[in-house]
Amino acid sequence: MSIAVNDARDVGQALAQWVAALSLADIPADARRVARDCIADGIGVMLAGTRSAVAQAVARLPQHAGACSVAGDAAHVDAASAALRNGAACHAWDFDDTSYAGIVHGTAVVLPAVLAVAQEVGATGTQFLEAFVAGVEVEYALGLALTDSLYERGHWTTTTLGVIGAAAGVAKLRKLSAAQIADAIGLAANMPLGLRAIHGSTGKPYLCGMAAKLGIEAADAVAAGVDVQPNIFGRRRGFADTLNGGVLKLDAIDALGKRFSLVDPGIAYKLHPLCSATQAAIDATGMLMEEHGFTAADVASVQCDGTGLVAACLPYTAPVMPSQAQFSMSFAIGCKLLHGDVGRQHLSAAALADPALVQLMQRIRLQADANLVPAAEAEACPEASRVEICLHDGRIVVKTVLAALGMPQNPAGDVRLLQKFIDCTAPLLAEDAARALWETIHQVDQLQDVHGLLGQPALQET
Repeated sequence: MSIAVNDARDVGQALAQWVAALSLADIPADARRVARDCIADGIGVMLAGTRSAVAQAVARLPQHAGACSVAGDAAHVDAASAALRNGAACHAWDFDDTSYAGIVHGTAVVLPAVLAVAQEVGATGTQFLEAFVAGVEVEYALGLALTDSLYERGHWTTTTLGVIGAAAGVAKLRKLSAAQIADAIGLAANMPLGLRAIHGSTGKPYLCGMAAKLGIEAADAVAAGVDVQPNIFGRRRGFADTLNGGVLKLDAIDALGKRFSLVDPGIAYKLHPLCSATQAAIDATGMLMEEHGFTAADVASVQCDGTGLVAACLPYTAPVMPSQAQFSMSFAIGCKLLHGDVGRQHLSAAALADPALVQLMQRIRLQADANLVPAAEAEACPEASRVEICLHDGRIVVKTVLAALGMPQNPAGDVRLLQKFIDCTAPLLAEDAARALWETIHQVDQLQDVHGLLGQPALQET
């Protein structure tokens, strides 16, 4: 049920008490495994993002020397600057993981924040892992409590809630009291960052970095003596009342620590650097090409039916910039048909200007189909797609994919995730160094410090 405005229960305090008490022993083995995968995948896409235009732009912003590493750079900067730069790089290719607990990219904001502060305070690998799990689980619990309503209202929940998760994780690393953690969470909730209207621009990954930075600043402000009113989420004119029409389901908060969202509903890992709403359709297109042996030249037209979420997330039918192409079903299917793959190498102005791709995209249509997914599977398959391709020879081929490879119920597997990591880090790390870093990340709780997690000693000259 939703709470009433001025409900006596303080959600921020409940979250904070859980964060303060959390230890590695409280985190089930399967949740620890998923957390390590999230960290590894996040570092991989972060390293891949360091040469992106947005990461290069953010690198030109003012920053200060400090103890924290920056992905792909030998420089050491202050925690806030590291979080900003690493957060922007982590989301630069829209290649980072997704959780449907609130429809968020949890790792892209929480990881840069807690990694920077863990390096600054000299935290152990165990303390870093505890802080990461605390941060993302707070974000996911709030996502479930606020429901998809927040996202549907136009808030980009990755940053709106990510800044809160980052603050929680950082406050734990700073060893703040439960009361202070509650204030850090409450202060971060007063920084509702991100609108979905920004999707399709490089401002989107920039805001990931800003959310990570603001999460640090919220926790640090509380450590310095700033406080907030209690019950920020439930009180009149508070978070839920102001931003979400009063919707705030307390059962999701009550489940924190009893059910780990890292495991249930789980994490989706992308195998293509585009919005997650494109992934099932890319898979379906590839299956049809393999099964029926046609090429892009054989295609007369394509009709893609997606869930309501798919249709709502992909507004660009004729993208002219790579950041728009990442939110375009026409590009996703057209690129797969033309090149047999959709990779970072295809996200360029030159690739988008290719007349063959431009003409192909004009023959691809996307529409919402409310009946695409059986009711019993709707919650688990929010971004399903059906692809129907009409060929010049008169054949019509159809494929429905309810869950793309990489979704929790269709796991990509360790081998595929490792290969993604190697591919992402290839410009910066030799393959043997990438494999060694992957193994190190997966033993993070055994490390005495986390300064080597971005692979700096093994960086290649580029």
